[in-house]
Parts: sequence; structure tokens; C-alpha cells
Amino acid sequence: MAISIDDLRRLIVEAAPDPALAEPVLACADDTALDAVIPFSSLILLGVIVAVEDTYRIKITREMLKNALDGKPTLKKLAAMIEAAQ
Repeated sequence: MAISIDDLRRLIVEAAPDPALAEPVLACADDTALDAVIPFSSLILLGVIVAVEDTYRIKITREMLKNALDGKPTLKKLAAMIEAAQ
């Protein structure tokens, strides 16, 4: 199942402790490093993981997360991680 990048964008904003700080993700390129767009801190990342698990009904393992975050996290990498887990 293809993951909508736009759905992933909204999920990140909704999962952020301060959605206003995460709003730049709504307009960035799919392959932009998220660290360059928003403060992709551990807290935001944890919120995104929980939201992804709840929304897509998948379990994110340490290995999956390591692969998705190798280099810099991007929307494309997160979408690929979700698709691979389904």
C-alpha cells in the first residue's frame, strides 16, 4: 500500500509537542532532511513513531528505525519504512 506523503506530513505536525514548530514539514520536498526543516528531536521522533504505529497498525522495530534514519530522516524514508512494514 502506497503511503501518502501528505498524510505523513499531517501526522508529523499532529504528533509534534508544538505543532507550529513542525508546520514547515507541510511544504518541504519529500527528500529534504527533516532536521533541516523542523527540530526533529527525540521527543518529536517518539511522537511520530507512536502516531505511525497507531495510524498504520504496524510495530516499528529498532532495526526499521535505524534504517529509516540512516543518514538523515526524510519523508520518503519514513514512507518507505511504513510500506515495508505493511
